[in-house]
Amino acid sequence: MTEAGQQFDVAIVGGGMAGASLALMLAHFCPQLSVALLEQRALPDASASVQLPSFDTRATAIAAGSLQLFQQLGLWSALREYCAPIQRIQVSDRGHSFGASLSTHTQQQASFQGMLGAVIENAALGPILHRALADTAVQLLAPARVSRVRMDSAGAHLNWSAAEQGFQYKLTTRLLVIADGVESPLCRQLGIEIDTVKYQQRALVTTVGLQRDHGGVAFERFTALGPMALLPLQQRQGRHRAALVWACPESEAVALFTLSEEERLLRLQENFGWRAGRFERAGALQGYPLSLSLAREQWRRNLVLVGNCAHFLHPVAGQGFNLTLRDCYALAQTLAGDQPAQGSKAELDRLRAYGRCRSFDQQLTVGFSDQIPSLFTSENPFQQVVRQMGLLGLTLVPPLRAEFVSQAAGFGL
Repeated sequence: MTEAGQQFDVAIVGGGMAGASLALMLAHFCPQLSVALLEQRALPDASASVQLPSFDTRATAIAAGSLQLFQQLGLWSALREYCAPIQRIQVSDRGHSFGASLSTHTQQQASFQGMLGAVIENAALGPILHRALADTAVQLLAPARVSRVRMDSAGAHLNWSAAEQGFQYKLTTRLLVIADGVESPLCRQLGIEIDTVKYQQRALVTTVGLQRDHGGVAFERFTALGPMALLPLQQRQGRHRAALVWACPESEAVALFTLSEEERLLRLQENFGWRAGRFERAGALQGYPLSLSLAREQWRRNLVLVGNCAHFLHPVAGQGFNLTLRDCYALAQTLAGDQPAQGSKAELDRLRAYGRCRSFDQQLTVGFSDQIPSLFTSENPFQQVVRQMGLLGLTLVPPLRAEFVSQAAGFGL
């Protein structure tokens, strides 16, 4: 337990996938910095093995560029055990003949060890990140609930309490990183405004059993009710499995929750089609309201936002976590090397440079994730022609296909 008033160079509030990944990068690329990671929930036991049910609900698609970064951090050997490779991506528009197929055979420059990416269940990814953190000099404070933050020219001053004891502690840091998710309490406390667009959709998430092996194929299927992604998962207990995410209207989501498993499978199969074979089983169904959230300020003097509190995207392209990893890498590289004097203009200039270097990638990724769903659900004949020409272009024009895959794989910037 830290003593009252302990000081750090960097304090990260939020120990989820974004905060934990940044802490690992700082430990690896910036060993000269003292780092604290505060998480309000208890962290997994670092000595415990990962136990996964056969049918979990949430998984993350990790792009090839992100896998390369995890390899730099020494995590690939641990991740590989739980990852299902993505060797091909099929993009299709239900009811239309054109589609696009992107594979490692034609996109070697955007692959990692023969993969365009990989899918890992969050129930495995989180413990792997936290076990790796236990082997670093990062000070892990959990459970730790931050009740108050005050900023001044010297940095940030945090009041936090340990849930099991209720004692109040103080912590001072030169740089505060907020990574506590959507609707961040700390962002509200600091007056950081969030622009939000509600899509009037819900992301339905489940795991389905497949009649046949998925063969490392990830599907992006645009249905009349919204985009549906089917992501390969590792076999478990002899079953072929895939993670299914469907962004559909609220009315459809409500209806699906009232159905039996057999009826639900039939409804999912009818909307997805048969490209992946028959759906044989469905796990628990969860639903999440969809919106686009963007913080108007992602950095201030002595302050940076990362993860979902900075930008929360539509899941259509699976780019949210990969964009966050690129943000975290850029921040770690910005902080590497000699430290400017505390409160100096050079210290502020470093954060300004970080903001500039991330601007284009964020605008491109956010814009793509925001516009694609509406384009592919539109009944407008002109937009239907545009999207079909886009899919045809991905199929027939190698430079266009290469650029698209490079960006999606995280190698574009």
